[in-house]
Amino acid sequence: MAAATVITILALTLLAAALVLWRLPIGTCAQCVHCQVEREVREREEEERAARFYGIELCRGCGRRHAREEPHRR
Repeated sequence: MAAATVITILALTLLAAALVLWRLPIGTCAQCVHCQVEREVREREEEERAARFYGIELCRGCGRRHAREEPHRR
């Protein structure tokens, strides 16, 4: 076999493996600790973005952005 053929086969195999890995359902199961952490991080980022958009300042007590009426969380 020619070197170009082997390189082409390896490249196609690598692309197929990347496609399979990309299609894996990471971050969607309810029981997995990794997925729960990913979900919490995503929620925190969305909360942070919304707070900045609405001009809510950073709380000195808990280090989080929340309305004054909302209780402190850790």
